[in-house]
This record gives sequence, structure tokens and C-alpha cells, in this order.
Amino acid sequence: MRLLWCACAGMLALGSLFVSLAPQVAAGASLDAAEQDLVARVNTFRAARGLPTLAVSDTLAAAAKWMSVDMGSRNYFAHTSLDGRSPTQRMADAGYPAFGTWTGEDLAAGFTTTAEVLNGWINSPAHYAVLVNPQYHAIGVGRGYSAGSTYGWYWTADFGGVVDSGRAAPVARATTVTAPQSRPQVVTPAQVALPPDSGYHARWSAQSPDPILEPAQLATLVVALQNTGSRGWYRGVAGEEANLGTNDPQDAERPELADGWLSANRLTSTTTEYVGPGEVGWFEFKVRAPSTAGEYRLALRGVVEGVDWLEDDGIFFTIHVVPTVAAELSLSFDP
Repeated sequence: MRLLWCACAGMLALGSLFVSLAPQVAAGASLDAAEQDLVARVNTFRAARGLPTLAVSDTLAAAAKWMSVDMGSRNYFAHTSLDGRSPTQRMADAGYPAFGTWTGEDLAAGFTTTAEVLNGWINSPAHYAVLVNPQYHAIGVGRGYSAGSTYGWYWTADFGGVVDSGRAAPVARATTVTAPQSRPQVVTPAQVALPPDSGYHARWSAQSPDPILEPAQLATLVVALQNTGSRGWYRGVAGEEANLGTNDPQDAERPELADGWLSANRLTSTTTEYVGPGEVGWFEFKVRAPSTAGEYRLALRGVVEGVDWLEDDGIFFTIHVVPTVAAELSLSFDP
């Protein structure tokens, strides 16, 4: 069984809509081969009708990928996602300026090839109207598959009236020192098969200052991670929950610091039940100072259990444990 669904919405921006029509891929956009092929087919279709070429938008791609995966994993087919968001809201949440320009969305389910998807949209008047709208200059597409779902494959194409700038790639907090080279080197890249993208990614956003504690004293610490992937984080949902785990070495048990953690190497999950693409998730946890004075390094990294580790941005805390007498004589500490 195959289904198509279409939504069109938009407000003509008061500013200019004259933008570059040259094909381009925004920095950070990561479409798989089938998604790239669908974009190419849509642009070929539009070019034959004298319509502007659609540039791939990183933010629209993030919104489209999230929607396809969400429909498959949660087994539904509708423009309003189960968290209550409209297509325009989802595009905006992913970072696209959706409320200041034209937006539209085409959905398909049950189709296995890009040719079938495009033909289905072409043969549906509502979907055809989205494909030939001259106001659109940007596109993001995403597909998702779930073996236990009603339709198997789910496809989303999100359209926008302006070409937005791509989000910057995540920058690791860890300092990297590069040794000087005496002469240029030529490196032949290894031929490896890359695993499919899980859709789960994150970037460090903020964290609380390093604590100064007496032995056995408790401190509440916070880490904020931005969801830079195409899938949302759902607290309490297996395979979709983002946790904060120990790192460097990965999965190291830290019982000497743990207090109320999920386990000796998993600190906590997000403080909110849902963190969508582009949103910031907050992780709050406690540490208990060891009984011996000294400095204790706690390295952390996000993880979606059983699916994938999130990016290693070099997140760490240094827990300063001072003797009780020294703590009494020290100046007050203002974080």
C-alpha cells in the first residue's frame, strides 16, 4: 500500500526574495545517495518547466530526515507530527526561517524508489502544485525505514522560499596540537565502507563551572548539548533516549563520583521529555567528592543506548577536592 500527503503553507516575506538560483549544498547537509537522487530528479523536473533550481538546505534536510524517521519509528503518516508540530514549526525548530517565507511539504509512504516517489507526487494535483511552485528556492529531503511499520519506507520533502546559510560543523572543545611538517605529505584515503547515518548527533553548548568541594560533599552539575541530528531525543523511549555517559575511556565506571546516577557509567538523561532537532537538551546530575583530597577528571559524552555515541566534543569536569581545614580557611567561591 502506498500513500501520498501534501501540505502547503507560507507567508511572503516583506524582504527581498531575490536569491542565488545556482545549485549548492549548504555546509553540513548530509543526504544519502537515494536522497540526493530524489533532489536531482525534482530539479530536473523543475528545470524542464523553466523553474528555479532548488538548493539543498541543511536545516530543511534536518527537518525532513527527522519527520521520515519519526513516522516510521512511531508508525503514523501525517503532516502534524505526534509531538503536535506542523511542517512549518518543524522547519523552524530545525533552524530554517520558516515563518518569514513560503514553505511546503510533500510526504510519501510505501514507495521504494525515488522514481516512484516523484511520479506519485507528479500524478497528484496537490503534490504537483508544490513541485512547480516558483516561490521555492530551497529543499531538504529525508527518508526513513522501519520494518515494523505499516508502510516500511517513509519519504519527506520540505520546501522553502529562501536559501539559508548552513550550520557550522560541530567544533570539539578538546585542544588539538598539530606537529609541524617538514615537507608536504600525500595521504591516500583508506577505502572503507561507512555505516549508515543514525540521525543522532550533538554539539556542546554549555556547562557549569568546575566545582570545589570538601570530601563527601555533593555538587549539582549541568551539561547542555544541542541536538544537531535529524532525530529527536525522547526520554524514557528505548533506542531514542539521549543519555550522558562516561568517556575517555568510554564507559569507564566512576562509582567514587556517582550519586543518583543511572549507573556507574551513565549519569542522567535529559531534563525534558523531548529535545527536537536544533533544540538544546539539558543534562543535570550530582557528583559526590571522594574522601581523599585531589583533582578528579570526569570526561563525558552523549550516547543513545544501543544505537550510537554522539560526537566527542571533549567535555570534561575537574572536581577539585580540598581538605576540610583548607576549605574552611579558603575564600568564598562564586561560580
